Amino acid sequence: MDFVVNTPILVVGLGVFDDESNGLNRDLGVRIWSRDTGGTADFADDTALAVLGETTFTSVDAGTLVGGSRFKSVLPFVLPPGDYTVGGWGFGASERNGNVGTGSVESPIDDGGGAITFVGGSRFGDPATPGSFPASVDGGPPNRYDSGTFEFDVVPEPSAAGLVSLGALLLFARRRRR
Repeated sequence: MDFVVNTPILVVGLGVFDDESNGLNRDLGVRIWSRDTGGTADFADDTALAVLGETTFTSVDAGTLVGGSRFKSVLPFVLPPGDYTVGGWGFGASERNGNVGTGSVESPIDDGGGAITFVGGSRFGDPATPGSFPASVDGGPPNRYDSGTFEFDVVPEPSAAGLVSLGALLLFARRRRR
């Protein structure tokens, strides 16, 4: 899934879809990439800039099941406003991804009260290159595939009173050094 961060978010967990929610039968992975839009509205020319977070799941270390996906906590990292893609890999006959095109229903998406916007028509990649950026654009919807996902918190905006207090503290500290 491609998404745009509108206000900073703190990613606290990464997840993968668990077909039938019955444990994992294959090793699966998930990544979040920063994405270069090429300055166009065409998602087909988007490319990966950097991997910002990733983890793997196995039948022995499958994470915690939450609503059809398995999650693992990660060292929290902030995604500032910008363009990103989350995707999973390793799916196959014994552990299928969810796919609206083959009978799955669209999963609900949480936009954090407008902190993020899911865009585009979804993506898929070359199964022969596990973990590579999913460069092929699909017809949609943005959450056509259940594969990789993430948990996040919205980073609170600093309050005006907090900024004034910080400014006063810095001014006081500067005056005391003289």
